[in-house]
Amino acid sequence: MHAPAQVSLPEIGDPSSAMLSPSQEQQLGRSLLREVRRNLPLSKDPQLLGYVEAVGQRLVSSAPDGHPNFTFLVVEDDGINAFAMPGGIVGVNTGLIEATRNEAELAAVLAHEIAHVTQRHIARAYAGSTRIDLAAGLAILAGIIASAYAPELGQAAIVGGMAGSAQARINFTRANEQEADRIGISILAATGFDPQAMPSFFERLQQLSGGLAEAVPEYLRTHPVTSNRISDSRARADQYEGDYRSDSQEFRLIRARIQALQDPSRTISLHERRNDGEPPTPEQLYGYALARNERGQRDRALAALERIDTSDNESLALYVELARAEVHMEGRNPDHPRALETLERLHDIYPGYLPVAQTYARALKDAGHHHQAIQVLDRLLEADHPPPELLRLRADAAARANRQVISHESMAEYYFHHGQYREAVRQLDRALASPDLTPHLEARVRSKRDIAMRFTDDR
Repeated sequence: MHAPAQVSLPEIGDPSSAMLSPSQEQQLGRSLLREVRRNLPLSKDPQLLGYVEAVGQRLVSSAPDGHPNFTFLVVEDDGINAFAMPGGIVGVNTGLIEATRNEAELAAVLAHEIAHVTQRHIARAYAGSTRIDLAAGLAILAGIIASAYAPELGQAAIVGGMAGSAQARINFTRANEQEADRIGISILAATGFDPQAMPSFFERLQQLSGGLAEAVPEYLRTHPVTSNRISDSRARADQYEGDYRSDSQEFRLIRARIQALQDPSRTISLHERRNDGEPPTPEQLYGYALARNERGQRDRALAALERIDTSDNESLALYVELARAEVHMEGRNPDHPRALETLERLHDIYPGYLPVAQTYARALKDAGHHHQAIQVLDRLLEADHPPPELLRLRADAAARANRQVISHESMAEYYFHHGQYREAVRQLDRALASPDLTPHLEARVRSKRDIAMRFTDDR
């Protein structure tokens, strides 16, 4: 929990300081991230988040002017959309992940959005504005939420609120999109992804729209694609030669996971109607197992997982083992010993790996090993940018262990990270009234309460 730092405003008419500084942008980004968490339906699935974060951070490591403070979010929405915000916040819809044909196309979208951040396109939108503060940043957020749920407004509307004329807004958007394409393609190549994935994805979007205005994906409305832009990106991609990768089995597993968890009935129906004579792929069996588990059919889910050959395939084996543990944890009569046996072994092999550790902590908590669950979560929370869902899990484990101060303090942190500052204060007040409060804990809780109160005063 960080105190709201004061942003030093430039003097009116001083063009050298009209754009956000990097530190101001980072500060604004942290505030906007909390607002995004409060307003958008973000995924809490650790495997999906862990995968997108891993791909995103690989791209950032190859980006010119990249920094370690990027945060990657997944919005649970069928629309084909993605966005970037100040400070390194990049969001992508589950609908876009489903629409991409391979991992390189997903990487192309992420690389494009990363380029918007590293080239500081949104920060530049402040040039000519007389305000550099959270209020102006919230105007950007409103535009981003509009682009996700009312796409006709789009990112051009975000810029348009600060630019002077319609023509300036159009030119700004075109210039930034071209630069993000150019930088994004170079990031793809540097990371080992096929640079042709970017023009290929643009063509894919045009195919999905089919020339019908009402069918145009949200991403096209906020990132306009023209024939010239496709040709230009294709020409840039042609400049890169070498062996590049386009796909991975992990991407196909993640896409199968999204489809199975969002629409298990459709996944089951498609699997059982297959009549092409070919044996099902590991990804099909994996998705089918998850869908059966969503329907509470544990035995059928486990039987499907048993059919997957994981020999000599460590990554696939990890996904199957985690899925097996998930199945044992669900249903009316969870098999906690089986789940814990699997997860403890995986946790020893992959210490600190979010999908394993978070699932392990949940299994420990559900099985009554509350203190051990808290220990696992405390180690995870020491990492950079841990997902707030860990705090909610920690609060639940602490409450079951009768550690009331820790439970309320954790929930306060969770609410704070979702921009619910008054609820955070209420949780901290409950912590201060808890019977297990010690002088050391009291000092820490009061400090956090002072910070949360300053945010409520700013509203």
